[in-house]
Amino acid sequence: MKKQLCVKYLSLLFLMLQCFFLTAQNRQTIDSLQNIIKSTQNDTVKISSLIQISNQYRDFNSDKAFEFGLEALTFSIKLNYSQFIGKAHNNLGDLYWYEADYSSSSDHYFKALKIYEGLKDKPAIADCYRNIGWIYSQQQKNNDEALRYYSKALVINQELNAKKGIGQNYNDIGLIYTQQKKYEEAIMSFRKAFEMHEDAGNKEGMAATYSNLSAVYDKMGNLNLVIENYEKSIKISEEIGNKRYLSDSYSYLAEVYTKANRYNEAGISLQKALVYAKEINDKNIIKSIYIKFSKLFEKKGDFLKALEYISYSSKLTDSIFDENNARQVNEMTAKYESKKKELTIDSLKKDNALSEEKLQREKKFKIYLIIFCFLIAAFVFVMFRANIQKRKANFKLSLAYEEIEVKNKDITDSINYSKRIQDASLSPKELKYKLFPDCFVLFKPKDIVSGDFYWYAEKNGKRLIASCDCTGHGVPGALMSMIGNNILNRIVNEKGVTSPDEILNRLHKEIRKALNQEEQSGTKDGMDIALVVFNNETEIEYAGAHRPLWIIKNGDNSELVIDNDASQQVITKNQQLIEEKADKFSIGGAQSEIERKFTNHKISLSKGDSIYIFSDGFVDQFGGTKGKKFMSKRFKDLLLVSCGQSMVEQEKNLRKALESWKGSREQVDDILVIGIKI
Repeated sequence: MKKQLCVKYLSLLFLMLQCFFLTAQNRQTIDSLQNIIKSTQNDTVKISSLIQISNQYRDFNSDKAFEFGLEALTFSIKLNYSQFIGKAHNNLGDLYWYEADYSSSSDHYFKALKIYEGLKDKPAIADCYRNIGWIYSQQQKNNDEALRYYSKALVINQELNAKKGIGQNYNDIGLIYTQQKKYEEAIMSFRKAFEMHEDAGNKEGMAATYSNLSAVYDKMGNLNLVIENYEKSIKISEEIGNKRYLSDSYSYLAEVYTKANRYNEAGISLQKALVYAKEINDKNIIKSIYIKFSKLFEKKGDFLKALEYISYSSKLTDSIFDENNARQVNEMTAKYESKKKELTIDSLKKDNALSEEKLQREKKFKIYLIIFCFLIAAFVFVMFRANIQKRKANFKLSLAYEEIEVKNKDITDSINYSKRIQDASLSPKELKYKLFPDCFVLFKPKDIVSGDFYWYAEKNGKRLIASCDCTGHGVPGALMSMIGNNILNRIVNEKGVTSPDEILNRLHKEIRKALNQEEQSGTKDGMDIALVVFNNETEIEYAGAHRPLWIIKNGDNSELVIDNDASQQVITKNQQLIEEKADKFSIGGAQSEIERKFTNHKISLSKGDSIYIFSDGFVDQFGGTKGKKFMSKRFKDLLLVSCGQSMVEQEKNLRKALESWKGSREQVDDILVIGIKI
């Protein structure tokens, strides 16, 4: 036993020394590339070096990898180098892929594809097709669409006789066949891939193919071939120093040993996998290894150790979530600020040009007066010359105007991209109709992106829904909405909090912490919110920050009369609107009290009752014949008129009333109204 332990620890020591040596090599390469950036005047060499540094950091410092990757993209866009813009997008897509952020990865891959299609760069187009196939396979589980993109990439690579690319495509197709349980077809595809990688001398591809074959043999239950192919993959990965492949192979090999009840070998493999995963600082892989450790100790009956590793995994989950959230917000902010700065510079240049032109005209006017006194003919000549110069100036102004139009379009494209990020962060519509079958969500942003957002979730048998109004609108409001949405998801979905007052208490603290509002230099931004929790069909709980809950009790709503712009009189029969008032302070922002606590309201409902939560955008809209605000009284009357109808019809009535009231006036704020019928 002592001899086995000695061998085990010596093996791990050797592994750690090997990892240290490989990391030192990576750092040496990075230092060399940074020296090139400092010394060269060639912009394309600088961008290429930034992308290479990002790739070097990818396997052991993801934050640095993203930092250099974004710098490469920003520099490429500034210089308008299409080829390198495509490379930078592809690189960021790969980085997000390794972080399992498939939505962001997909955005960058499609941007790269659009650029390469314009350049007609076939090798790069094939690479993009392959990357997009990954997204369809992993994120959307759409094997048919993934197979279509892999096949398109294969056709191009075969046309170019690109053996490495052909091998990669056969590998990808083999993985799809494996998922479809077409094991014989998968093995044939992997063998073709291996032949291509071997001909091209691509050892990384050979290692990946051996690993993929192991997965197929595992599905077929052939343990010996599983272990044999993983060991071949590990041997090649050690030769080329690919720590990510080594971590994955040892991790999967441990799974096989665990299923075969070979616990000692499983433990040794997981230890090796963990060493490599920590070297590349891939928290998703480390988290997966901790979970496998937990399952191993559970099978061995050591439940204390199993619980310990589950705890490690849970801590990593919070860390990964925070990093992804911060990275998305930083990327969106950086792009917006960069575009805004460029437009400001161009505007200043235009103003300077106009001022210079004015000075020139004044100077020439004085000269014209002097010349006029001496010679009429000379005056005519100068006027003719001035007319030519004026045309040139107008031409320059026209060019400047066109340039500003281009910059405006770039900013709009950037904000549209921000909208895709914001839409992706909102709760999916499918979940809304599952949780609240008879409801509507009227959502009208003032600008492309919105400071209002809706949120709903299901946790511990309870259904939750919220109407949120962040400070401001447009891009600043959208940034706040993403922060609020992500914190709500963390509080409810990850930490399991379902009491509305406690959710708002925690949300307030997290917002102040995220925006450094406890410091004097922090922002004063925040949000108003109405949050409803359905304990069951007839009992709800509510808490609000400046935003109330309106309840219309079920009754006979016949003989209703309303004038939207005059007397505002409503006649109702057996109809009652109850208002649950919110606390008179916001989420986040300035706080004078020692500790802010929100009030919880427990409410009983009956079948047919309706509830409404909303932002202030609807009631603050100017309109009507006198250009006044819509106001709460008119809004209540409108809901009382419509409450007997279905939620679909109610939403139509609200939209129609809003458009009629607003007329040709501009929308003044984001608008959000949520209605649910019990």
